[in-house]
Amino acid sequence: MKLTAGFQGEAGAFSEEAARRLLGDVETRGYESFDELLGAVDRSEVDLGFLPCENSIHGAIARSYDLLLANPHVRIVDETTHRIVQSLIGTHDATLEGITSIRSHPVAIEQCRGFLATHPHVEVRAATDTAGSVREIATLGDPTQAAIGPAASAARYEARILVDSVADEAENYTRFFVIQRDGAARRGLGRTCVATVLEHLPGSLHRALGEIGSRGFNLRSLITRPLRGNPFEYVFYLEFDCPSYEKARELAMRLGPQSQVLGWY
Repeated sequence: MKLTAGFQGEAGAFSEEAARRLLGDVETRGYESFDELLGAVDRSEVDLGFLPCENSIHGAIARSYDLLLANPHVRIVDETTHRIVQSLIGTHDATLEGITSIRSHPVAIEQCRGFLATHPHVEVRAATDTAGSVREIATLGDPTQAAIGPAASAARYEARILVDSVADEAENYTRFFVIQRDGAARRGLGRTCVATVLEHLPGSLHRALGEIGSRGFNLRSLITRPLRGNPFEYVFYLEFDCPSYEKARELAMRLGPQSQVLGWY
């Protein structure tokens, strides 16, 4: 039986591309939001989920970390990085000069500000999904409407690429957490992510980082998010190299009682 992989977005999305690139021949299912994707993984509707956690231009996708903390049975079991190439896509009879409106996801729009600035007469519309934007303009069939999204979605929805690679930075990558309900590491890359709430005292973060450094673990990222219900207090998400799940749990216990291992992968 084929593995099933869930992702946020519609068929042809970058997340679906990432799933197929890592897993090969896999059945994919799209969900409208990150919340719905996490719910599907938590209910084991899909074997694995692909959750974007960081973009090399946009930065951390904080909502992904918050959802992992809020869903303790959903674990990070792997990660993968996928190159993002944003294309301007229109109908088959569209021309670049005739475009009056471009739609895409807000993150994609931000990645393409330089290109959009060279077309000041064009209206820019935010949408919920890149591939969904391509499907919409293909369905409308209006040659004045275009979308920014993945080339794969142009082929899927029988649209046409008007301009390849319109992002400001050619080196554009998104990192995805591969998630599973109560899952164990798929490949054992030797990485972990720990969420912790530290005492609101001088030096508490310094001591936490010292616990990581004293074990020789390399810190990969540090993300700070508001602690719900406690104004101006914070959750720290620490990603670092770690040789085993047991070592990750041991370190989390040292960080304090409000610490949780979100996965060892």
